[in-house]
Amino acid sequence: MAEGKKSTTAAVNLRVEEVLRILLDGAQFHDVRDYAAEKGWGVSDSQLKRYIAKANDRLVVRQKDTRRKTLARHLARRETLYARCVNTADYRTALAVLADLAKLRGLYPAPKPADPAPPPAPDTFTVVHDDRPAEPPAPPPDPLPPPAEGVGGG
Repeated sequence: MAEGKKSTTAAVNLRVEEVLRILLDGAQFHDVRDYAAEKGWGVSDSQLKRYIAKANDRLVVRQKDTRRKTLARHLARRETLYARCVNTADYRTALAVLADLAKLRGLYPAPKPADPAPPPAPDTFTVVHDDRPAEPPAPPPDPLPPPAEGVGGG
């Protein structure tokens, strides 16, 4: 592109979409630079960084929008399911659907995290004082009896 000539808004939007597409394919900055050179965009590295920033912003907006739509669809399906359960007098399932709706809407407090595991025991021993008299040690085992006569050699 000639020095000082600005791209149209439509051209910039198209470029940002192209940058987003190649970023999603795993491209890094140098890949975007090569792509821009192949396409003859004639833009600086700083302009490419702005395109990348806009592409990332668009991705975030799309993800938020997708999440909102998905959540709305799930809520609507559960409300329909709840109505069907009540109409068929399936109150146990209706209550379960209501509980799930409440969870999706964040009406229940967040569960408390599990207690972390206790730290490992140190390499020391705890001495316990016991007032009972000590038991005498067990006697040592008897030595082996002599071999029986007539067995083994003879």
